[in-house]
Amino acid sequence: MNPPVVPAPRHLTWTGSARHLDGGALRVSGPSSLVDAVAELAARCAGVEVLPAGPADADVIVDIDPSWWPDGAAPAGLDPGSGDESYRIDRRTVRAATEAGAFRALTVILQAIGPAGLLLSTATDAPALRWRGLTLDVARHFLTVAELESVIDLLAWYRLNVLHLHLTDNQAWRLQMPGRPELTPATTGSYRVADFAHLVAYARRRHVTIVPEFDMPGHVQAALSAYPEMNGDQTPALPGLGHLRPGVDAAVRFAHEAVDQLCGLVDTPYVHVGGDEAFGMDPGEYAAFVRLLHQRVRAHGKRPVAWQEASRAGAFTGGDVLQQWISPRDAPGPDLLDQLPPEYAPYRDVLAATFAEAPQDLPRAIAAGASVLLSPSFPFYLNRRYAEPSARESQNTLMQRLGHAGYPAERTADLYRWDWGDVPGLAGAQAALWAETIDSIDDLAALLLPRLPVLAEMMWNRQRQPWPQLAARIAGHTRVWERLGLGGYYRSVEVFHEETL
Repeated sequence: MNPPVVPAPRHLTWTGSARHLDGGALRVSGPSSLVDAVAELAARCAGVEVLPAGPADADVIVDIDPSWWPDGAAPAGLDPGSGDESYRIDRRTVRAATEAGAFRALTVILQAIGPAGLLLSTATDAPALRWRGLTLDVARHFLTVAELESVIDLLAWYRLNVLHLHLTDNQAWRLQMPGRPELTPATTGSYRVADFAHLVAYARRRHVTIVPEFDMPGHVQAALSAYPEMNGDQTPALPGLGHLRPGVDAAVRFAHEAVDQLCGLVDTPYVHVGGDEAFGMDPGEYAAFVRLLHQRVRAHGKRPVAWQEASRAGAFTGGDVLQQWISPRDAPGPDLLDQLPPEYAPYRDVLAATFAEAPQDLPRAIAAGASVLLSPSFPFYLNRRYAEPSARESQNTLMQRLGHAGYPAERTADLYRWDWGDVPGLAGAQAALWAETIDSIDDLAALLLPRLPVLAEMMWNRQRQPWPQLAARIAGHTRVWERLGLGGYYRSVEVFHEETL
């Protein structure tokens, strides 16, 4: 039986023979920074020791050659735009254009280690999408640094390369800001600047980029509660629907401080400034504030990422990134809007208009030169319930609480049928896990797994294998999840048979 490699490489042949690993350790000849990073991941995810070695003693020899592919011809059947993560495995030799590509190849090799040793293969591979990520809501449910390390390792194991941290919302502001102690009281969990710097470095070693988000000008009730002067003279029509407004000096100063902090904390090109669901905000004020945020990010030499409604502010320019989230499949219809609580009735038309305008958001941003990051709620929102049962009865009870009741439940197999079609200016795709109902790391694991590997497969390899084949490969990864402290994964009957649990 072939090893359960996820995502499946684009072109792969198993040779049918295994290389014995002396003492169970994988010996790798390559740059020390690469070998050290792979050793960390292998120990965490697979319990496999990776040791540096010379070419004569190595189980795997890595050759990083910048002239291979990006500056030359792409191998047949692969996208030339993905050259920086491209690689070729030829039995015990890895050839890649960059260290990132070699790291991706070595994760495939780690997944190919079985009881008999390393099953050898030949593969020529590169991702179908450059940007492959996960949005993680740590504002509504705080994750410790150690828990976030486990999530980063999980992303690296599945060759995902972006972790977008939704750090702020109405419920909490999770990153400490200098001079703003009321934002992060000691009674709530928050990240120190040193914590965040540690996570950025931890992710970088695994070739994962952290994109931080401070969501503004809506979703800011935590900030307004901490510093009421930022309200100006506004009285929110509804609890939790306050906004940062361009005519309030205290709000503008705060937004500048927030953007300045984020831009100073990451050495990557992108900073996320939110921009979604500013329900009830004056459209002119919304547009002015979103443009202010984007201009501040660009002043730092970085590019803003924002949710799709920001296109309505005319805020996007070339090099910016729009993150789509509104899926026509999940847009609330008149019946659902009619069921809103009475106090929200005045916003029925606002909600309806938000979703009605959604089809224009992408074309407007693309026309302005922005790239598109696909995160439509179907299939990418993982805070929805499973339509298929769990083999563990207690999880079927759990699903009565866990997951957003406003989204239809979906079968895991149905997620795999989605295709992104032909999107101009496509940057990539990103799953999203919102934490409205999450109370623990086990809750997070139940919503995240086994669905994240399904989406990772889709982002890396546009070719679709039969669902039973993918399910069988994913089912072979439960020990990895347990090692990472994610043993609360959902025992989906579409993925697992009793003998695999």
